[in-house]
Amino acid sequence: MNLSGVSQEEFERMQRVIDVDKWLASESAGHDLCGTMPWCGCCVKAETYPCAKARFRRQWEEALRDAQQAETAAADAVAEQRASEQPDDSVREILSEEVREEEDAETLAVPEGYEYVTRYRRSFESKIIQNATVQDFYTEIKNAILSFGGVKSRLCVGSENFRVGREKIAKLAVGGKTLLLYLALDPKKLEDSDYRFEDMSDKRSHAATPLRVRLTSHRAVRRAKELLEILAHKFELSSVGCIYSDFHFDYRSDEYLIGKGLIKPYRALVRKKTSD
Repeated sequence: MNLSGVSQEEFERMQRVIDVDKWLASESAGHDLCGTMPWCGCCVKAETYPCAKARFRRQWEEALRDAQQAETAAADAVAEQRASEQPDDSVREILSEEVREEEDAETLAVPEGYEYVTRYRRSFESKIIQNATVQDFYTEIKNAILSFGGVKSRLCVGSENFRVGREKIAKLAVGGKTLLLYLALDPKKLEDSDYRFEDMSDKRSHAATPLRVRLTSHRAVRRAKELLEILAHKFELSSVGCIYSDFHFDYRSDEYLIGKGLIKPYRALVRKKTSD
């Protein structure tokens, strides 16, 4: 990367900021974190302002990786959209395999014994916003995943994916009111362990991350973090730490989230419930 377009003043300013942040993080960790930052692999110590220049190089590499991931992420988004639109058990009696979303549904002839109802496709983000308990576990586990060097996150309609380069290593989703963690680990290799998980290998949408953990308690989150260590060892990821982020959100109503496009109403033709 050619750094000639960056002024010495900018390098000096960034170096001062990095020095302070690194000192604070080292004090918190109890040891010197020099050499453990995400950009340290791009460092040339003999340079003036080595940390600042290394960080610029790292940002450049990440920009290139992001461009390479764009096509893959777009394909993921389509797959997640399709998966999120699959009907659940309560909608299995829809006449067609596809939910019909016609604006003039009211004018269509309704077969005897059926009726139109309004249902809602809820995005992953909307489910997080409307569930305070899930937000606690989400904040804790997302910070744990991002503490590994090189991990990037991307929100999709039905989930949040975590990648290292082009490799998807983890995924978060919400099922009902439960936060679900999917990991790129082979469930069969952990069959005799004490970990509680589900094998999702037979589901195409979870082929890359077949091991599913339900995060229903703080103990489950602690155990999930142990699985993250196994994951990090598999992908040779080093723990570089991160600035802890709070991923809690204020509750928002359905109406607000519909206006933001995070919840999408649709009309569904279903069989009428009959009373005994």
